[in-house]
Amino acid sequence: MAHEALDHASARLWAENWHLLAHRSELAASRNFVRFDILGREVVLYHDGTSVIAFDNRCPHRGARIFDGDTGCERFLCRYHGWSYAKGRMFVADKASLTHCSIDQIALNTLHLAWMGDFVFVAQTPAQSLEDQLAGLGPMLEDISHGIGQRWDFNRYLYEADWRIALENALEPYHVGPIHPNTLNTLNLQPGENRYYGRNSVWSAPLGDERMVRRMRSLSRLFDLPHQFEGYESLYLFPFTMISSTFGFSQSVQHFLPATTPERTHFTSRLFTGRLRPAIKPELVTSFMESSATMNRAVFNEDHDICKRVARDTWSMDPPRFWSASEEKLLHFRESYRAAISGG
Repeated sequence: MAHEALDHASARLWAENWHLLAHRSELAASRNFVRFDILGREVVLYHDGTSVIAFDNRCPHRGARIFDGDTGCERFLCRYHGWSYAKGRMFVADKASLTHCSIDQIALNTLHLAWMGDFVFVAQTPAQSLEDQLAGLGPMLEDISHGIGQRWDFNRYLYEADWRIALENALEPYHVGPIHPNTLNTLNLQPGENRYYGRNSVWSAPLGDERMVRRMRSLSRLFDLPHQFEGYESLYLFPFTMISSTFGFSQSVQHFLPATTPERTHFTSRLFTGRLRPAIKPELVTSFMESSATMNRAVFNEDHDICKRVARDTWSMDPPRFWSASEEKLLHFRESYRAAISGG
């Protein structure tokens, strides 16, 4: 496909689908925000003191950026002319000077917002409801969200590969041995089971190292998890999001968001702790979470290094000419992609 066609398809996928962008714990207090880059625009989720909203990161006056950081806690204030926003209202500096305008028409460019458990999704012009898009995966996703404690690590950079190539790499375990010999491959993942929910999918794989399994099971006493798979589990939420976990003790949420620059992806990964039992002190899992964060960052760097070697024009909606049984989810993604952009 030509670059223009690929970019148009990415814009459609962003506009017409729901996207998991944050967890309630990240937006629990007034002025909490999380910011994302997508196709030349910036989208912010913000707790305005009353509720969580999603909007383009621009002042409705002259388009100045409001928030600069990736995440934080600060007042919504436009530094250009002093306009601000709180509790569902825009506050205009020197409002009396705008006598020729309809002040009551001033509003942020907001996006649709929906919750699934403690996960918040946003959409621009969704083609279907969130429940329909998840196609039966909602209850599992809701349980996972309720088993999350707080964000532990935040990692973001511009990925030097097309988002489709980066995502397909995350979908298939065929590359784990050669690309992650000292990181992910140490889990000794066994042949897993793929389950499909519309355009979404779940891969669950047992660990082959019995010693590690026993160690992980011993940690279960620390956690209170509504959903737990005793192994490695990876969820794909069409079109841009992955959630992965080992034994449910932490959840890694990854985004592969399209950029306007060819062969670039706005990659974000966040690591969340599992919910602890009431009597458990957070310090007891500090070492585990630190090692998990280090492992995740190493894995993503290894993925980035190999994806940089894959040319954008090698990607196609059609199935690859040669494919391993462990690349089954890649075929499902391409079929889902083709259906989505053709209106099927």
